[in-house]
Amino acid sequence: MKKILCLNGWGQEPKTLENEFKNIFKDADFETHDYVASNRQEIYPKDYEGCKQYDITIAWSLGTHCAINLIQKKLLKTKLLILIAPIFQFVENETNKIGMPKEMFDGFLSNFNKHPEATMQHLVAMSASGDENSNLVFDKMKTQDLNVLSIYALENQLLHLKKFSCFDVNFKKFPKTICLSGVNDTVVASSQTKLFAERIEDFELHIIENCGHAPHFSHMEEIKERLKNVV
Repeated sequence: MKKILCLNGWGQEPKTLENEFKNIFKDADFETHDYVASNRQEIYPKDYEGCKQYDITIAWSLGTHCAINLIQKKLLKTKLLILIAPIFQFVENETNKIGMPKEMFDGFLSNFNKHPEATMQHLVAMSASGDENSNLVFDKMKTQDLNVLSIYALENQLLHLKKFSCFDVNFKKFPKTICLSGVNDTVVASSQTKLFAERIEDFELHIIENCGHAPHFSHMEEIKERLKNVV
């Protein structure tokens, strides 16, 4: 039985990613990390004191940042890494003009602090943008309940994303990686996948046409076909 770890996107109910992939890996043993439950300065699971091992790790958006960091810190070992809408760098800095302009990010963070529920719904709309099956994204994308604990944790995750850059990551000896990216993604530009392709030796890229930031919600049948060799 395959052991699979799921690392979901920012502000999402933890098991929405797992639930979609259970339709592909029907007999697997799934585990999902709840970022909010961790409630710590680092967004990694509390029990990652030693290296945890999985057959497959599936990560979406913020989850790709978490997976890459865990692998780099030798806290996660996986035979296969599946990255969905992966983040190479979320916010541009003085060295690398990759990602969201700093002013735009700061505005998003400020809006979240003032109007968290409206900001979460704006993210859903952004994730559905440019997707031919946007109705499925609106239907399936479930945001977390907002309370003092979750808002604190979600803000902390955004601050991690602001500092995070894969330019600082050593990708040597990274596991086999399959990348799934929507060509119309308005949250993380699909062009960032080329930066991963240049650095990960065993890398397989799948660009999905007419798709936005959440291909696992809108194009799961196509993903299933593309992953048939893995299944």
